[in-house]
Amino acid sequence: MSRQYSDADHALALAGVFQAARMTYELARTGRTDDAMLEASIGTLFVTKPNTVMEVYGSAANLEMGLRHFIFQLSSPQDRNVEVTRYSIRLLQLGQQLHKDPERLQALGEALDNFQSRAEAFAFEQGTRYSQLAKIYQDFISDLSPRIMVQGESLHLQNADTAARIRCALLTGVRSAHLWFQCGGRRWHMLTRHKRLLTAAQELADSIP
Repeated sequence: MSRQYSDADHALALAGVFQAARMTYELARTGRTDDAMLEASIGTLFVTKPNTVMEVYGSAANLEMGLRHFIFQLSSPQDRNVEVTRYSIRLLQLGQQLHKDPERLQALGEALDNFQSRAEAFAFEQGTRYSQLAKIYQDFISDLSPRIMVQGESLHLQNADTAARIRCALLTGVRSAHLWFQCGGRRWHMLTRHKRLLTAAQELADSIP
């Protein structure tokens, strides 16, 4: 995937980051999140040779949560969710680290390919899928700096299934953050292209049936 990228492309990737951040927040605080959004985000991990950014996500509808919270966080800074903002910033930092480490990126890709092959061959149940993807996050992402320190209710953070889903969400956030840098995005664009990104995100959100 190599071309000129639009504001809509950048907004999609950032919405993927914010969706992961919001799911992490919800899981840590309530033990629940939108399962369809989580599954859609996990699907992005296996789209490795897309022709367009939209191909990674399938449709704007698969990023409805991320677009909604991205728009809210940018348009209402006085009311923004501080934890979602912090997770989003950390994910972008991790995506940048991964972008600069081609050996780790290749190893991560191989691990995901191997997981996909095993998941298809053995028809993994949902819980097994989450735990296996969580381990991939631990093996390839969790030692990068800065580490994401998830805050929440101990009841949920200590639940193995919830903890696995949090790591799955974070892994999808790193994938979107890496895509953002692949598309030429930089963290300072959040300031210098604030209005353009917000307009693009709103148009994408309005296109959802």
